Amino acid sequence: MPSEKTKQEKARRLMHRRAINCDGYLREDGLWEVEARLVDTKPFLQRDQFRGDVPAGTPVHDIRLRLAVDDRLIVREAETNMVATPFPTCIEVDGILQRLVGEQIGRGWREAVRRKIGRLETCTHLSELLGPAVTTLFQTMSYGKRPDGGDSMDSHRETSEPPFFINGCHSWRTDGPIVAKIFPQFATKPGTAG
Repeated sequence: MPSEKTKQEKARRLMHRRAINCDGYLREDGLWEVEARLVDTKPFLQRDQFRGDVPAGTPVHDIRLRLAVDDRLIVREAETNMVATPFPTCIEVDGILQRLVGEQIGRGWREAVRRKIGRLETCTHLSELLGPAVTTLFQTMSYGKRPDGGDSMDSHRETSEPPFFINGCHSWRTDGPIVAKIFPQFATKPGTAG
């Protein structure tokens, strides 16, 4: 990014920083695991009626979750850790993700989350963190359990059931060139993806 301001640029002041970090693992017991963390900070001192003076850079939110799934993306373990929150009541949602154990991640996942966990029963930021956590799981599993030197599609090519990502985005639409090349058994004529 250029260091000199152009005439188009406006002076600005950093007011908030959100960092989301997700790490995916293959466990020795064969389960796939993701750890996700959301940290919100302010670059200035805050006067907080619940926490007193909060120095610049101290987390407003430090919310963590962990999911473990099997090869079929069925949630086997789920936990949260509300390390830093703006209100003392936020930690009351700490065990809420346990309700997702037994649910399958894939089509209908968001609806299952809404059905199992009411909007006022959880933290907005914890709900938001589920999205990047789940997509990190997909990326974690993409090369299978023996990834070295392989192609991420090796374990999917001969399948008779469409993998979960087919028709999940623009590139993976059934009427596009990627599906036609990699999964011709699921390819459709242009304009017929659905």
